[in-house]
Amino acid sequence: MINKKVVFCIPVRNESSNLKSLFKTLDKLYLKFQDYFIIFVESDSSDNSCDLIKKYLQNRKGILINKNLQGINNRVIRLAKSRNEYLNFIKNDQTLNTYDLMIVLDCGGVNGSLTAKKVKKAILENENSIGIFPTQKFLYYDIWTLRIDNIINYDCFEELFKAYKKNSKIRKKFFNLIGRFLFINFIIKAKKINVISAYGGMGIYKLNKVINFTYDSNNGKNCEHVEFNKQIYNKYGNCLVLDKNLTNSFGINLHTINILLCSASNYFANRFIKKII
Repeated sequence: MINKKVVFCIPVRNESSNLKSLFKTLDKLYLKFQDYFIIFVESDSSDNSCDLIKKYLQNRKGILINKNLQGINNRVIRLAKSRNEYLNFIKNDQTLNTYDLMIVLDCGGVNGSLTAKKVKKAILENENSIGIFPTQKFLYYDIWTLRIDNIINYDCFEELFKAYKKNSKIRKKFFNLIGRFLFINFIIKAKKINVISAYGGMGIYKLNKVINFTYDSNNGKNCEHVEFNKQIYNKYGNCLVLDKNLTNSFGINLHTINILLCSASNYFANRFIKKII
């Protein structure tokens, strides 16, 4: 048993193919806490995500919040608004805002290796941390959210676009700015890495320390997690940690494969950049 009360927070849009895996992960975790509540924030799904969530919540403590974000096409803006929705819900609930932890989870099949044992160990071993983030066993995939002092202090895509304007032979720059951080677990030998920001599909936060902050994407230009985590870091200092014992997946997925291809080939790197510019 983890002697903490926790709120799980999950944004959802058209995730019916991933919800079954997420539900399994939640079922492994929530009963191990002293008490729990699950908040799904769904926005404009065209699949049966809502029906699946409603069915799942029938015998569990939680709520499905439907947020209308029609007309907003930028994914990061949508995510920031959805995340602020669960923060506001917690803040305005007199019971939930007294809970100990907020655990933010992604739907996209990235948390299949999580166990209650790993989560409990991470919480107990990082009692002085305000935010705890997972790594992946082989390849670390969430580089856009990653900020480590003196190692990666920049927005990797912003810097990549700048380099691309100067030189279309971009694969080496792609590797130096992004690809090499797939191997952050090997670059930094310590079991715990102090970060300014991270995510990786999951974040464990001390609720009372973060509830008054907000997610901000700078109108879709920046990662919403970075702005949220920077607010925490700027107020409390060195209090966010990437815990290598808290692995949530192997990290071998389409995202990391694409990064490897782009780091090895100008053709793939150019195609990737043109697609997302």
